[in-house]
Amino acid sequence: MQAFETVHAEPRDSVESPGFRVNFWQRPSPETAWSLDAYFLSGAQDVDEVLRWVDEHAQGRRFEVFAEMEVEQVKAFAEPRTTPLLRLLGEDPNAGESAEIGRFVEV
Repeated sequence: MQAFETVHAEPRDSVESPGFRVNFWQRPSPETAWSLDAYFLSGAQDVDEVLRWVDEHAQGRRFEVFAEMEVEQVKAFAEPRTTPLLRLLGEDPNAGESAEIGRFVEV
């Protein structure tokens, strides 16, 4: 990592009260795939409040925290959220690993 001093800048866009995404990852055993529980948090005062919520709900699971970069309405569970995300904390345990999604077996 490198740090560079800079002058104050005015952003082109900003979201005053962003939504946050939290992904909890759990792997029951090394032979199994990671399972994902994803949440959308709205109305948080700041990232500290989000992290307190994560701490209360993590139950030992790995997690990722993202800020949504655009305002997007709450949708039905089965309809994916599509706003771009900015990762604040954590990592996807599947990143960089190929995962088998199916196998054909001759019968």
